[in-house]
Amino acid sequence: MRSAAFAQTVLSGPPSATPSGKPEAQPPVPAVNSLVQLADQFDKSSGTIVADVNGTPITLGMVADRLRDLPPQLAALPETVVYKAALDDLIQQRALAIKARELGVDKDAVAQRHIGEATDHALAGAMVQRILPELITEKAIKDRYDAIFAGKPGPDEVRFRVIATTTESAANDVLTALRNGADFAKLARDESRDPSNLDGGEINYTRRDLLTPEIGAVAFALSPGQTTAYPVRSNGLWFVIQVEGRQQTPAPPLDSVREQIVASLTRQADAEISRKARAAVTVKDYGVTGTSGRDTPANAKSH
Repeated sequence: MRSAAFAQTVLSGPPSATPSGKPEAQPPVPAVNSLVQLADQFDKSSGTIVADVNGTPITLGMVADRLRDLPPQLAALPETVVYKAALDDLIQQRALAIKARELGVDKDAVAQRHIGEATDHALAGAMVQRILPELITEKAIKDRYDAIFAGKPGPDEVRFRVIATTTESAANDVLTALRNGADFAKLARDESRDPSNLDGGEINYTRRDLLTPEIGAVAFALSPGQTTAYPVRSNGLWFVIQVEGRQQTPAPPLDSVREQIVASLTRQADAEISRKARAAVTVKDYGVTGTSGRDTPANAKSH
């Protein structure tokens, strides 16, 4: 909910004005390619106080935390706009929190429960982030790469041409023309309804998982030089397919799959950290009815 409100602010909110009516001066913000990079730069001076609300500070580190909650596409906006909107969001949140305390909302039972849950959530996340660097090392990344990618060829790819028609009859007419010596590329430019018609129907080397099931099954069943014997129906059109080439891609370099590996290791490490933390505590499960109405919790299941 916080991110959605922030996005609306960034997309439609004008620069704030001073009492004189002039736009407020914006602090210099370094140019970066992503919100994460901007947040990382701010973290280098995380203790810097950039604003205060009723004497309570808002730091650059808090702005960095807010930036990491946002949709990455907002990085396309000017960094100064993103920074100012994040700061305004934090100021608004702080103002609401101050008012809530003035009204005694922080003493409400539901609010207390939410505060406790938010504290647990923040501490759990911080603990995991502290441990992750010990588990996701360069050695761990390299070992995972060697186990999954190194020395192993990538997926098969095929290069082929298509001619798409709106009816099966028209597709059969295309097949007849091809059998009589017509040029596939010219027919594709003249007859095909597929966007590839401008390139003579050519689809460059592609993996099967990037194709529709129907097209993929046929294209990967044919050998180079072969054409479908019958039209193939897919996405409401009838396709004539001619395979031109087949190749097996080499193993991807480590840098191209690093993010994928890190994400996998992170999920695995997160689960392992959670499992060990759970194993280190005693849990008594009193069931959905709790302990109310019972003489003793002795029958509770322990985990």
